[in-house]
Amino acid sequence: MRLTGVFVAVVALGLLIAGLVKSDDASVAEVGGKAPDFTVEVIEGGTFTLSAAQGQPVVLNLWASWCQPCRKEIPDISAWAAAHPEVTVVGVAVDDAEEDSRRFAGEIGASYPLMLGNQEVSDAYPHFGLPVTYVIDDRGTVTQYFNGIVDQNVLDDLLATT
Repeated sequence: MRLTGVFVAVVALGLLIAGLVKSDDASVAEVGGKAPDFTVEVIEGGTFTLSAAQGQPVVLNLWASWCQPCRKEIPDISAWAAAHPEVTVVGVAVDDAEEDSRRFAGEIGASYPLMLGNQEVSDAYPHFGLPVTYVIDDRGTVTQYFNGIVDQNVLDDLLATT
């Protein structure tokens, strides 16, 4: 019984400390918080730094080559991106092998840049499965998060408040 009380106290203290640390931590994306910055390699060449897009909204889509729902949504995201040049749309591969990501990007032919993610992006933008889409406003604040397949209507709805 005494051991259970100690365990509960340790867990409660850990949760309290985690909450205090997280409230000052801008390294994990949360709706209403500052979007964590990152720099990644663009598959077609060059690099992309999120903070360089500040001044216009950003749609950040996380994908992987093995993700069938990702394959389904990319044509809709491509059409939406082509119709909305005022929004920076980017796709970042996470939890995927580089060679598989490159092959997938070549096959899918997205109209927006596809990039190779890294552990920093995976840690900063939580995802419990793929695809996941984050919307970041022109001031660098995360305004929306959507777990699942997006289409043009969902993207319109997500950006309506940005």
